[in-house]
Amino acid sequence: MSRLPSNADCIGPIALQDGLLDAVHSLAAAAGVEDFTPLSICADVLARRLPRPGTNCRVLISRGTSEAGCPAPGAPDLSTSFRDALRHAAIPRGTGKVDGSAAVIILVSRGGRQLYVETTTESPDVPSAQAWAGAFIELLAGMASDPDAPMRSLPLVGARECERILHGLNPYRKPDIQFRTMAEPFEEQAERTPDAVALQDEDGTTVSYRGLNQRANRLAHHLSGLGAVPGTRIGICLRRGIDQIVAVYAAVKTGATYVPIDADLPERRIALILADTTPQHVLTDSHWRSRLPDGGWAIHSASAAGTGSGCPVTNPVLDSAPGPLHILYTSGTTGRPKGVVSRAGGALANILWMQRRYPFRYGDTALYKTSPGIDISIWEIFWPLYWGARLMICRPGSERDPRHLARLVREHHVSMVFMAPTMMPAFLAHSAPGGPRWVVCGGEPMNPQIPATFAAAMPGSSLVNAFGPTEAGPVTDDVVDPGSVGGFVPVGRPAENFRVTVLDAGLGLVPIGAPGEAYVSGDVGLADGYWGQPGQTAERFVADPYGAPGSRMYRTGDLCRYREDGSLEHLGRIDRQVKVRGLRVEPGEIESVLATHPAVGDCAVLAHGQPLRLLAFVAPAGRGSAADLDPAAILEHAAGLLPRQMRPEEVIPVEYLPATVNGKVDHDELIKLWLLEEKSGCRHRIP
Repeated sequence: MSRLPSNADCIGPIALQDGLLDAVHSLAAAAGVEDFTPLSICADVLARRLPRPGTNCRVLISRGTSEAGCPAPGAPDLSTSFRDALRHAAIPRGTGKVDGSAAVIILVSRGGRQLYVETTTESPDVPSAQAWAGAFIELLAGMASDPDAPMRSLPLVGARECERILHGLNPYRKPDIQFRTMAEPFEEQAERTPDAVALQDEDGTTVSYRGLNQRANRLAHHLSGLGAVPGTRIGICLRRGIDQIVAVYAAVKTGATYVPIDADLPERRIALILADTTPQHVLTDSHWRSRLPDGGWAIHSASAAGTGSGCPVTNPVLDSAPGPLHILYTSGTTGRPKGVVSRAGGALANILWMQRRYPFRYGDTALYKTSPGIDISIWEIFWPLYWGARLMICRPGSERDPRHLARLVREHHVSMVFMAPTMMPAFLAHSAPGGPRWVVCGGEPMNPQIPATFAAAMPGSSLVNAFGPTEAGPVTDDVVDPGSVGGFVPVGRPAENFRVTVLDAGLGLVPIGAPGEAYVSGDVGLADGYWGQPGQTAERFVADPYGAPGSRMYRTGDLCRYREDGSLEHLGRIDRQVKVRGLRVEPGEIESVLATHPAVGDCAVLAHGQPLRLLAFVAPAGRGSAADLDPAAILEHAAGLLPRQMRPEEVIPVEYLPATVNGKVDHDELIKLWLLEEKSGCRHRIP
């Protein structure tokens, strides 16, 4: 077992079940091939089914003097049956020495009755040895018992592990939601604590629970009088502030669907969202009115509408069930943004679940800093106000400044704050002990150095890692234990109203410990689909083969795997893969390696230009500065862990990674920084 470095994981020996090799021998003899050929085919199928679709996993299958590298050139299509694959196989297919870069080695003992599996640990996307061992045996048994079935349909998971994944790791329970609108829990709290402060902005303006409810009620009655009812849509184009929150609460009180439009968006995108959703009414103010195109919608001043004496301050009563809660626009793979249509039941179920785990108390403070077009804004706008907390409103434009956010959290004694992982290193560098009870991260994989940095910077606070697409909202969460973090920071277990299955390209379950695409299912919580785009809805929201008849699941596009303890790991996006000089490269894997350099607090790897060049943007760890980073040392570190085609061509130090309005890494801004580096002649290229 000397082909792999000392940090390889090994499982074995594992005894193969009685009769399995005899059945395989009979099939091989009938096809006129050697006994090694079925083992080689089995390893080849695993190499193409266990990794994420479209990427390679280097595998070496060995027995005695016979070896084969997988996937092999000319391998049979996965739709082929095992019997047909044997008939058309070379004798033996793919035999010969392979280089030492195999990421998985499968060895069958000379007698053929025992199995060993080794995997390297340098590549963070390689499944565990245990997952590979179990999957190899399960697949070989399936091939022997049903040799005429398509090889892509044969299970990789046994009945016991299947039961554990579907029901042990996913203790699903349909939530019982008593409220019809997002405003009703707030209305009850306003009755309990009418004089408590609900909102405060950075200028010191405050609004009580009674005041917020009455202002929202006046505006809601005004909009209802203009025809806003369930089934209609209300656009809200305001910068973050008190008027914006009043407008959101007013919209949901009418039962209409609100369409949040970040006022800082480009005018062409604002126009596209309005043209796509055709709202009956749009709430804005005089400053932003000029950015809104004319169309089939009435435009109202949010601060003036409904303030007349004719509008009552009582809670509106809906005569019919409310429509969808909102339409949130996300980036589309075609370049056209997609409007995600979601309902209040899912948002309420999520908030009630989070409240049980991370409770707000009367008198607590939360920070509102997220764009209203992002699903996390649901947490920030509604959750604290259901339990008597105060919502501190971050000044527009300062949400991307981690120093400013750290000051707000400190000076206003914020109890909980949501931060994108991109912002965390700089935020922690300016934080102090005695901070929030909870800091929740999500939206991107968390750098594995963050938990230890967090524990040192904010002792007494808890770091929560969460995962979930806009199409479902937050789905999993986990209080991070710095001592348990390995190559990836776990994102925890699914909420009780969701099930997360990790599947291969044929929608088959993959073993615990193996990577695959995450699918989210649940009766309450999944979005209806994409507004006006039935084709894309059908592509991403598919029938759930593991649920009740008629149930759906959402294809996330996220590469994940389950740990043995049941926690989910988020490994990156499937669609980030690029080809550099004809070779497949996963930027997330490079980022994981760079993040292990002690001076690197965060990093982003982009492929840019023609031909594509890998650019690594690195931010300092702790309280360091970009000037302290040594690009040559970081490149040398990368060269020691990555093959040449995966090493960044340049390293560009930055103070912190800029974020978009959605909280993601701002790729365009990073490219601008790189162009400035090019002009200055300050280049840090790989040798």
